[in-house]
Amino acid sequence: MKITLIGYMGSGKTSIGKKLSKEINLDFYDLDAILVENKKESIFNLFKKEGEFSFRKREHLMLKKVLKKKDEYVLSVGGGTPCFYNNIYLLNKYSKTFYLKTNSYTLFKRLFLEKKTRPLIAHLSKNELFQFIMKHLLQRTYFYEKSYEKINVSEKSKSDIVKEIIKCIKK
Repeated sequence: MKITLIGYMGSGKTSIGKKLSKEINLDFYDLDAILVENKKESIFNLFKKEGEFSFRKREHLMLKKVLKKKDEYVLSVGGGTPCFYNNIYLLNKYSKTFYLKTNSYTLFKRLFLEKKTRPLIAHLSKNELFQFIMKHLLQRTYFYEKSYEKINVSEKSKSDIVKEIIKCIKK
């Protein structure tokens, strides 16, 4: 089985993915980490040097490679990955997608605390950050909602979220 976690930044894709992969005994991959390892550059630097268009193309090509691997795994992708190059259709074709869904206020609380470690939002004021999240979440929700399953992650522990995903897998 191939499982992909999608959702907005700060929704918990990587942390839930790691926990889920241990629980169901599958390898875990993070598309952003693969891109960083491959180019020996941070996502922020790749965006800055190449621009978003080139970055999204590189991301798309790497995603296709990962999805076509024969082994089973849990994969987490960047928040924007499903929104470009028909990636959501590829993700749904080659894996079971789970949208880790949460509201903009919860994302804001999480991302405000992590702001310094996230170069794309580090420069934003508190007010700008909330506006940024609202705008991008609205644009991306269309793609996220095409996932195989939606898991509301607000006010839930990582363990409860993982249990819910496992229950969906066994349906």
